[in-house]
Amino acid sequence: MTKKNLILLPCLLLILLNFTMLSLSKESGVLENIVFSKGEKTLEIKIILSPYTYHREFKLFNPYRICIDLFNIKSIQSPPLIQVDSLGIGTIRASMFKSNIARVVIDLTEEFPPYKSESFEQGLRIVFWPEEEPPEEEPQVIEEIIQIEDAICDIKVTPAKANINDSISVDMSGSQHAKSMEVEVFDSKGTKITMNELTPDSPKWETKFDKPGEYTFKGKAFNIEGKPSENPCEAKTYINFPPVSMLESQPPKGNVGRPLTFDASGSTDSDGEVVEVNFTIADEMGNLVDRFVDNEKPFSWEKVFRKKGVYTVTVVATDDFGAVSEPFQVEVAAKQKNLFFLFDAGALAARGDGTYVGYAAGRIGLLYKVLPGTLDIILSGGGAYSPNDAPWKPFYSVNLLLNFHLGPVFIGAGGVYTTNDKETISSRYAEAIANVGFELFDNSRISASIFLEAMGPVVDLSFQDHHKMMLGFRLLF
Repeated sequence: MTKKNLILLPCLLLILLNFTMLSLSKESGVLENIVFSKGEKTLEIKIILSPYTYHREFKLFNPYRICIDLFNIKSIQSPPLIQVDSLGIGTIRASMFKSNIARVVIDLTEEFPPYKSESFEQGLRIVFWPEEEPPEEEPQVIEEIIQIEDAICDIKVTPAKANINDSISVDMSGSQHAKSMEVEVFDSKGTKITMNELTPDSPKWETKFDKPGEYTFKGKAFNIEGKPSENPCEAKTYINFPPVSMLESQPPKGNVGRPLTFDASGSTDSDGEVVEVNFTIADEMGNLVDRFVDNEKPFSWEKVFRKKGVYTVTVVATDDFGAVSEPFQVEVAAKQKNLFFLFDAGALAARGDGTYVGYAAGRIGLLYKVLPGTLDIILSGGGAYSPNDAPWKPFYSVNLLLNFHLGPVFIGAGGVYTTNDKETISSRYAEAIANVGFELFDNSRISASIFLEAMGPVVDLSFQDHHKMMLGFRLLF
């Protein structure tokens, strides 16, 4: 073997040893058991360990103790206290001294007796003997220098974007060589708003925010000596700004049966767009009257009220990230329309000279609902035309009528002032009028009905010889 080879061989062995130590240091061990046995003149203590563990041994005085620190220990399975009472050995105690470090303490009842410690396949062996027995060899304390690695911080925050009061998950489980971790949270202005401490056994944390904006999470990891990590360790999340809803009523007041338009197209979203608007209408008692969802721009709703009253219209906008706005409300008044234009048309039969003569009749006028749905008053005027020759002639009349409603049926009575319908009657005269009718439809804006009407003179002329009857159609608008 050459001189060059002799120099390289120790270097290779040293590199191989360091590589092996580094590989083994990444594994975690267990203190499995501590047993002792008494010989004729000796006491042997065995500390049973799983692989990948290392130790250092030292003495303490007042009282006398032999201490052994076992590195890279994750857990202890042996009893915490073992009673020995032999060769000056009182008890053996085992406990976790620090994270990943277990400590075995041998309590002595007197000064240190002769002993030696040595490694064996299953762990560490310590042999004690009486003072007068010479040791076979000098006890050797094995102390291994363990390199404490710097902690490496790792932080993940999910989701990257969320809504107000959504759960935000912080995960630092990727940190290495860490005994503990901490995370601090800062808002967009750099103000620290909260912090939390984590451990390798509990590396996750959930939080939430009640204000929109960007939040920064800054993490640190600490090794077993408490030294903080030096690598950058930061993550961010963005809390979505909710939309702002707006609502206008066009017009702000309306009549029953007339459409009102509710316009929410003024709703906005500062970091996105509004994609949906929910409309609801409630009456004065807070009862839901109607609702509507519009997911197409412009956001509006045309509504016709069937009953008078004051209504509260509420809109809530939703943006493209699912956030909802605060409700926006307006009050609208729907008034009952009481005054209507009237148009009557129909066929009229007039009695005279022992026979009936046909007329085409028409009237226009006004109808006022004194008690809507119960009592109406009608003032109208019009005329009637007959194709028959003299003595029949066209005539004109003015009517005043009161109608009472029983659901869709109405009956009424009143008076008529009319011109003469025959040349044989020399002057105008008054008549009594009565009618009965049925309402065909009423949508508050327009209504239609049919009616049968009878009228005749009350003085001077004979009712039997000068009465009239009309079957007509009435339109209100």
